[in-house]
Amino acid sequence: MASSEPDWCFAKKGLKLFLNNKPDEAEILFAQRPDSFHIKTARCYMLFMNALMTFENDKLEEAVKLLNETERECVDDVGWFKTVKNRVFNNDKLHDDYGKKLENQIVLADTQVCAAMLVFLQQEVSSYVRGGWMMRKAWKIYQQTYLQLFQLYKRTFGINPSGFNGDFMFNKYKNSNWSIDSCNSTPSTSTTTASTILSKTSSIKNSLSMIFSLTNTTNSKEENFVEPAEVVRLMSAVSFGYGIFQLCVSLVPQSLLKVIHFLGFEGDRRAGLTALMYARLSEDMRAPLATLSLLCYHTIIRPFCSFNESNIKCGVDAAKQLLNECQDEYHDSALFLFFTGRAERLKSNINAALEMYNHAMNVSTQREIRLLCLHEVAWCHVICLNYTESYNAFSRLQNESRWCESVYAYIACVCAGSIGKIDVTLKLYSYIKTMISVNSKNTQLDTFILRRLTKLVKPHNNDVYSCVYYKILVYELLYLWNAMSSCADDCLQNIITECNNCGNDEPMVGLASLISGACYTYLNDNITSIKCFKNCLNKRIPSNDHDDQHVSTFALYELGNNLCKINKIDEGKASLVKAQSQYTNYDFESRLSVKIHSALKIYNTQNL
Repeated sequence: MASSEPDWCFAKKGLKLFLNNKPDEAEILFAQRPDSFHIKTARCYMLFMNALMTFENDKLEEAVKLLNETERECVDDVGWFKTVKNRVFNNDKLHDDYGKKLENQIVLADTQVCAAMLVFLQQEVSSYVRGGWMMRKAWKIYQQTYLQLFQLYKRTFGINPSGFNGDFMFNKYKNSNWSIDSCNSTPSTSTTTASTILSKTSSIKNSLSMIFSLTNTTNSKEENFVEPAEVVRLMSAVSFGYGIFQLCVSLVPQSLLKVIHFLGFEGDRRAGLTALMYARLSEDMRAPLATLSLLCYHTIIRPFCSFNESNIKCGVDAAKQLLNECQDEYHDSALFLFFTGRAERLKSNINAALEMYNHAMNVSTQREIRLLCLHEVAWCHVICLNYTESYNAFSRLQNESRWCESVYAYIACVCAGSIGKIDVTLKLYSYIKTMISVNSKNTQLDTFILRRLTKLVKPHNNDVYSCVYYKILVYELLYLWNAMSSCADDCLQNIITECNNCGNDEPMVGLASLISGACYTYLNDNITSIKCFKNCLNKRIPSNDHDDQHVSTFALYELGNNLCKINKIDEGKASLVKAQSQYTNYDFESRLSVKIHSALKIYNTQNL
């Protein structure tokens, strides 16, 4: 009977209902156990996913609020002061609560990682500092909890966890000390020095040991008994959050790596993927979430940060395998249909992708998923150079979504300009101008729109440009959003023709050559692409290089990458280093810096 099931199993059923397009049924199920800690945790994951799907402020705030509440509950329940109090007053439940304490520690770390990701989404300068501090707190908790569980597993079964390489969890941080209370401080209130943050003194450790010995709170093997099945589940549970943590940290821009290292940790992408693969095969409620996280990495993050097509193809293959394994359990899940569409889009099967997205929108009862799929449908039409359908889809997103309306309005504007809708173009320009003047945020996308605002109409008479001019701006979007690789060969050839014939209708100096070079790269014509990138850089140096620096930086990156492909490694690396060191504060700097860093890491290894 359902009433006899453990709370975590009950929560897993609710999450499966949520993932299978039945959020209302999930809520009805959760209402049967309103005070369950596992149910509250499952709700955290659900709100977190909704926030990630829409990026809307109200969803972000709702998720952060619940994460903060859950964090406070965890801290109250597993803080060392409560442990001391339970021992002093001979709490009989101490023996039974060790597994619960480990679970709470895992959830506490998970809340820190989820909250940090939502903070990073704000894309403000201060968000990186706050998010980095949250990630540090999560790392310290994961580290300690893993060590406790690893020892418990070995003591219970006499062997290491099967299929799980735990060495990556703590290999270079074994001697780092930790406590729940120390992890609950913030950068603004903590008076701890940097050296103390990275290496706690032995005197603190000895003092805490003395306190626990005097109060007889040191857990013995007998007191730490946990049912064997629960040990296995908890080992998987800690692997889920830790995997998310490692993937997040491994993808930070190079400019933030020093901050990450200063805070005492670094990212290991392979470790993160290993941990998530281990977690997805478990009975824990986080197993389906681990699968979704892997699908998100392979179909969204990996293509956005990869610098070669073979890496993207490997990601698509991995995603297809995961989707095939989930077919029976989630065959009609809107979220899994969405990722199926992403995989098809990355394979340039646009019609198949559109079929998956439309199916997902039809079966989903959640506004968040429908908007997510509509976003992808809009991009599929851009990829096919179908400007009318693109304009219609992005106009709908502008009206229905509360995330970054100015971005959707901008894309709709350039699509309208591409088909000569003069009145619509001017109307959207005025709309964006008004919105930007009201919006005081300073995110990367806001900066992007501010820079593009001056290019939408002629400055002297507020008149529109030619259709070709706006098409070049559409091609720029395809390139910057990493969607050009999904274009069919005939579309790439059409783009090259338009760029070659644009003449004085080029919105930015050298942009047409950059786009042409990217098209030739996707057509596997590296020699011609190199000529295009050099032509772009020749146009921009030196008189025009202070404006629209992203054109120069991306051209240098593409040039370096293509030179390395034809075995001109030294020349190619020189271009990559120049792009890395000479330019700052340009559009999509964070993403490009990750790609440059990855490329240099690979090519430096090849040149040894």
